Amino acid sequence: MELIDQHTKKIMEGCKKRARAVGLRFQDETLEYIVTNRDLLEISPKMMIPTLYDYWVHDVEVLKEKGKYELYPGNPYETVINTRPAISFYNDNNPDWMNVMIFYHVLAHIDFFQNNLFFQHTWDYDFTGSALSDKRMIAKLRSEKGRWVDYIIEFSRGIDNLVGYHAELSRLNRPPGTDQSKMLDFYFDVFLQSNKKIKINVKKQIITESKYNERLPSLSPGTRF
Repeated sequence: MELIDQHTKKIMEGCKKRARAVGLRFQDETLEYIVTNRDLLEISPKMMIPTLYDYWVHDVEVLKEKGKYELYPGNPYETVINTRPAISFYNDNNPDWMNVMIFYHVLAHIDFFQNNLFFQHTWDYDFTGSALSDKRMIAKLRSEKGRWVDYIIEFSRGIDNLVGYHAELSRLNRPPGTDQSKMLDFYFDVFLQSNKKIKINVKKQIITESKYNERLPSLSPGTRF
Protein backbone atom coordinates (compact mmCIF):
# COMPACT_ATOMS: atom_id res chain seq x y z
CA MET A 1 0.00 0.00 0.00
CA GLU A 2 1.47 3.35 -1.04
CA LEU A 3 0.40 6.92 -1.71
CA ILE A 4 -0.44 7.91 -5.28
CA ASP A 5 2.31 9.65 -7.25
CA GLN A 6 2.49 13.45 -7.39
CA HIS A 7 1.42 13.61 -11.04
CA THR A 8 -1.89 11.85 -10.33
CA LYS A 9 -2.34 13.83 -7.12
CA LYS A 10 -2.07 17.09 -9.07
CA ILE A 11 -4.75 15.91 -11.49
CA MET A 12 -7.02 14.94 -8.59
CA GLU A 13 -6.62 18.40 -7.04
CA GLY A 14 -8.00 19.76 -10.33
CA CYS A 15 -10.93 17.37 -9.93
CA LYS A 16 -11.70 18.97 -6.57
CA LYS A 17 -11.94 22.44 -8.14
CA ARG A 18 -14.36 21.23 -10.81
CA ALA A 19 -16.42 19.33 -8.23
CA ARG A 20 -16.74 22.45 -6.06
CA ALA A 21 -17.74 24.46 -9.11
CA VAL A 22 -20.86 22.31 -9.50
CA GLY A 23 -21.84 22.56 -5.83
CA LEU A 24 -20.05 19.82 -3.90
CA ARG A 25 -18.75 20.75 -0.44
CA PHE A 26 -15.88 18.95 1.31
CA GLN A 27 -12.66 19.62 3.20
CA ASP A 28 -9.47 20.37 1.28
CA GLU A 29 -7.26 17.58 2.63
CA THR A 30 -7.59 14.02 1.31
CA LEU A 31 -5.28 11.01 1.14
CA GLU A 32 -5.23 8.53 -1.74
CA TYR A 33 -3.55 5.12 -1.61
CA ILE A 34 -2.80 2.53 -4.28
CA VAL A 35 -3.50 -0.95 -2.88
CA THR A 36 -3.02 -4.49 -4.14
CA ASN A 37 -5.65 -7.21 -4.13
CA ARG A 38 -3.93 -8.70 -1.08
CA ASP A 39 -4.10 -5.33 0.72
CA LEU A 40 -7.83 -5.11 0.07
CA LEU A 41 -8.40 -8.61 1.41
CA GLU A 42 -6.49 -7.80 4.60
CA ILE A 43 -8.02 -4.42 5.42
CA SER A 44 -11.61 -5.20 4.38
CA PRO A 45 -12.36 -7.07 7.67
CA LYS A 46 -11.09 -3.98 9.48
CA MET A 47 -13.72 -1.82 7.75
CA MET A 48 -10.95 -0.36 5.56
CA ILE A 49 -9.25 1.23 8.59
CA PRO A 50 -5.60 0.15 8.23
CA THR A 51 -4.71 1.12 11.80
CA LEU A 52 -7.51 -0.88 13.46
CA TYR A 53 -6.47 -3.28 16.25
CA ASP A 54 -5.59 -6.90 15.47
CA TYR A 55 -8.23 -9.49 16.35
CA TRP A 56 -8.66 -13.15 15.55
CA VAL A 57 -12.01 -12.60 13.81
CA HIS A 58 -10.23 -10.37 11.29
CA ASP A 59 -7.76 -13.19 10.53
CA VAL A 60 -10.63 -15.63 9.96
CA GLU A 61 -12.28 -13.19 7.55
CA VAL A 62 -9.02 -12.75 5.63
CA LEU A 63 -8.68 -16.50 5.16
CA LYS A 64 -12.31 -16.76 4.06
CA GLU A 65 -11.98 -13.92 1.56
CA LYS A 66 -8.76 -15.38 0.15
CA GLY A 67 -10.58 -18.66 -0.52
CA LYS A 68 -13.44 -16.83 -2.20
CA TYR A 69 -11.01 -14.76 -4.26
CA GLU A 70 -9.32 -17.88 -5.63
CA LEU A 71 -12.68 -19.14 -6.87
CA TYR A 72 -14.23 -15.82 -7.91
CA PRO A 73 -11.54 -13.13 -8.37
CA GLY A 74 -12.85 -9.60 -8.03
CA ASN A 75 -12.26 -6.42 -6.05
CA PRO A 76 -13.85 -2.98 -5.82
CA TYR A 77 -12.34 -0.22 -7.92
CA GLU A 78 -12.14 2.03 -4.88
CA THR A 79 -13.13 2.44 -1.23
CA VAL A 80 -13.34 5.61 0.85
CA ILE A 81 -13.57 6.13 4.62
CA ASN A 82 -14.81 9.28 6.32
CA THR A 83 -11.90 10.00 8.64
CA ARG A 84 -9.91 13.23 8.94
CA PRO A 85 -8.58 13.63 6.35
CA ALA A 86 -10.78 11.40 4.18
CA ILE A 87 -8.85 8.38 2.86
CA SER A 88 -9.58 6.55 -0.40
CA PHE A 89 -8.03 3.35 -1.73
CA TYR A 90 -7.57 2.50 -5.42
CA ASN A 91 -6.86 -0.92 -6.87
CA ASP A 92 -3.39 -1.12 -8.43
CA ASN A 93 -4.97 -2.81 -11.46
CA ASN A 94 -6.70 0.45 -12.35
CA PRO A 95 -5.00 2.59 -15.00
CA ASP A 96 -4.25 6.19 -13.97
CA TRP A 97 -6.98 7.66 -16.18
CA MET A 98 -9.54 5.39 -14.50
CA ASN A 99 -8.43 6.40 -11.01
CA VAL A 100 -8.95 10.05 -11.97
CA MET A 101 -12.50 9.29 -13.14
CA ILE A 102 -13.16 7.22 -10.02
CA PHE A 103 -11.95 10.15 -7.90
CA TYR A 104 -15.03 12.14 -8.94
CA HIS A 105 -17.12 9.30 -7.52
CA VAL A 106 -15.03 9.41 -4.33
CA LEU A 107 -15.62 13.17 -3.99
CA ALA A 108 -19.36 12.56 -4.10
CA HIS A 109 -18.95 10.07 -1.24
CA ILE A 110 -16.94 12.58 0.78
CA ASP A 111 -19.49 15.34 0.15
CA PHE A 112 -22.25 13.01 1.34
CA PHE A 113 -20.38 12.00 4.49
CA GLN A 114 -19.32 15.51 5.47
CA ASN A 115 -22.73 17.17 4.93
CA ASN A 116 -25.18 14.53 6.13
CA LEU A 117 -26.56 14.69 9.67
CA PHE A 118 -26.45 10.90 10.01
CA PHE A 119 -22.64 11.22 10.04
CA GLN A 120 -22.36 14.35 12.19
CA HIS A 121 -20.55 12.56 15.00
CA THR A 122 -17.72 11.75 12.55
CA TRP A 123 -17.25 15.27 11.18
CA ASP A 124 -14.40 16.19 13.57
CA TYR A 125 -13.21 12.68 14.35
CA ASP A 126 -9.87 11.29 13.14
CA PHE A 127 -10.74 7.65 13.77
CA THR A 128 -7.66 6.31 11.96
CA GLY A 129 -5.46 8.15 14.46
CA SER A 130 -7.69 7.08 17.33
CA ALA A 131 -7.62 3.49 16.05
CA LEU A 132 -3.81 3.52 16.01
CA SER A 133 -3.73 4.73 19.61
CA ASP A 134 -6.22 2.02 20.60
CA LYS A 135 -4.19 -0.63 18.73
CA ARG A 136 -1.08 0.24 20.72
CA MET A 137 -3.00 0.19 23.99
CA ILE A 138 -4.58 -3.18 23.20
CA ALA A 139 -1.19 -4.65 22.27
CA LYS A 140 0.19 -3.46 25.62
CA LEU A 141 -2.77 -4.95 27.52
CA ARG A 142 -2.40 -8.25 25.68
CA SER A 143 1.20 -8.47 26.85
CA GLU A 144 0.06 -7.89 30.43
CA LYS A 145 -3.33 -9.66 30.63
CA GLY A 146 -3.13 -12.29 27.91
CA ARG A 147 -6.23 -13.80 26.30
CA TRP A 148 -8.63 -12.03 28.66
CA VAL A 149 -8.27 -8.95 26.50
CA ASP A 150 -9.81 -10.82 23.57
CA TYR A 151 -12.77 -11.85 25.72
CA ILE A 152 -13.39 -8.19 26.55
CA ILE A 153 -13.11 -7.24 22.88
CA GLU A 154 -15.61 -9.95 21.91
CA PHE A 155 -18.09 -8.75 24.53
CA SER A 156 -17.64 -5.11 23.49
CA ARG A 157 -18.19 -5.90 19.81
CA GLY A 158 -21.38 -7.72 20.76
CA ILE A 159 -22.93 -4.77 22.59
CA ASP A 160 -21.72 -2.41 19.87
CA ASN A 161 -24.51 -3.79 17.68
CA LEU A 162 -26.98 -2.10 20.04
CA VAL A 163 -25.62 1.37 19.28
CA GLY A 164 -27.64 3.39 16.76
CA TYR A 165 -27.74 6.86 15.30
CA HIS A 166 -31.14 7.83 16.72
CA ALA A 167 -29.60 9.18 19.93
CA GLU A 168 -27.31 11.41 17.88
CA LEU A 169 -30.17 12.75 15.76
CA SER A 170 -32.40 13.39 18.77
CA ARG A 171 -29.90 15.93 20.10
CA LEU A 172 -29.95 18.04 16.92
CA ASN A 173 -31.83 21.34 16.99
CA ARG A 174 -33.24 20.52 20.39
CA PRO A 175 -34.84 23.65 21.87
CA PRO A 176 -33.47 24.80 25.24
CA GLY A 177 -35.34 23.55 28.27
CA THR A 178 -37.73 25.89 30.04
CA ASP A 179 -38.60 26.01 33.72
CA GLN A 180 -42.24 25.13 34.22
CA SER A 181 -44.17 27.08 36.85
CA LYS A 182 -45.34 25.49 40.09
CA MET A 183 -48.91 26.30 39.11
CA LEU A 184 -48.51 24.28 35.91
CA ASP A 185 -47.07 21.35 37.88
CA PHE A 186 -49.97 21.53 40.30
CA TYR A 187 -52.47 21.54 37.42
CA PHE A 188 -51.04 18.38 35.82
CA ASP A 189 -49.83 16.49 38.89
CA VAL A 190 -52.56 17.26 41.43
CA PHE A 191 -55.65 18.87 39.95
CA LEU A 192 -56.07 16.66 36.86
CA GLN A 193 -55.01 13.38 38.48
CA SER A 194 -56.38 13.75 42.03
CA ASN A 195 -59.41 15.97 41.60
CA LYS A 196 -60.54 15.21 38.07
CA LYS A 197 -59.25 11.60 38.06
CA ILE A 198 -57.82 11.97 34.55
CA LYS A 199 -55.39 9.26 33.50
CA ILE A 200 -51.71 10.15 33.25
CA ASN A 201 -51.66 9.33 29.50
CA VAL A 202 -53.60 12.52 28.78
CA LYS A 203 -50.92 14.58 30.49
CA LYS A 204 -48.18 12.89 28.50
CA GLN A 205 -50.04 13.49 25.25
CA ILE A 206 -50.53 17.20 25.99
CA ILE A 207 -46.86 17.70 26.90
CA THR A 208 -45.66 15.71 23.89
CA GLU A 209 -47.80 17.73 21.50
CA SER A 210 -46.69 21.04 23.00
CA LYS A 211 -42.99 20.08 22.75
CA TYR A 212 -43.52 18.96 19.15
CA ASN A 213 -45.16 22.28 18.25
CA GLU A 214 -42.31 24.20 19.90
CA ARG A 215 -39.75 22.18 17.95
CA LEU A 216 -41.18 22.80 14.48
CA PRO A 217 -39.86 26.38 13.98
CA SER A 218 -36.35 25.32 15.10
CA LEU A 219 -35.86 22.86 12.27
CA SER A 220 -33.77 24.38 9.50
CA PRO A 221 -35.30 24.06 6.00
CA GLY A 222 -31.83 23.32 4.59
CA THR A 223 -31.16 20.40 6.94
CA ARG A 224 -30.17 17.26 5.03
CA PHE A 225 -31.24 13.85 6.31
